[in-house]
Amino acid sequence: MASAKIEKRVWITGLIALVSITGAYMYSQVMKILDYTLDFKGMRDVKFDKNGISFKIWYEYKNKANITITLATQEYEVYINNKYLTTLTSNIPSVLDGSKVSNILIDVNLTPADFKKLDLNIAQVLVAPKSVEIKTIMKWKVKYGILKFPVTYPYIVNLKEVIGWYVPAINKV
Repeated sequence: MASAKIEKRVWITGLIALVSITGAYMYSQVMKILDYTLDFKGMRDVKFDKNGISFKIWYEYKNKANITITLATQEYEVYINNKYLTTLTSNIPSVLDGSKVSNILIDVNLTPADFKKLDLNIAQVLVAPKSVEIKTIMKWKVKYGILKFPVTYPYIVNLKEVIGWYVPAINKV
């Protein structure tokens, strides 16, 4: 009987150790996911017409974790000089491979009505694009297996930088 009790304790201790090690590993991977690198690479498919402007923003996400995750949903609240412009969303899942760089594209469609909300000084925009702040609050739902957790990331640039994504020579001025 004593050996059965010892064997049961060994199994329980082993199970507790296995769960603890797995939990610690998953915690370290989640912390690496939250410590990502995000680099905006540019704009694509820029179109101007009477209905407004449309383009795709292209950025690279460096997944520092060893695990592959899925960016299940994306939401971006966009502010110009701290005034709300629009919210962009994408429900198309993007797979972010572990320890690799992944490309992500987000569609942007802005109408003249969107810009009227901002009450921007056109002279300021033309003469000093560096003074026009663009803040984006990114809200992602990240999925790993059955786990889903939110990631929020603020990103702030100025108009001169954004124009530089499309016209790189502007950043030399």
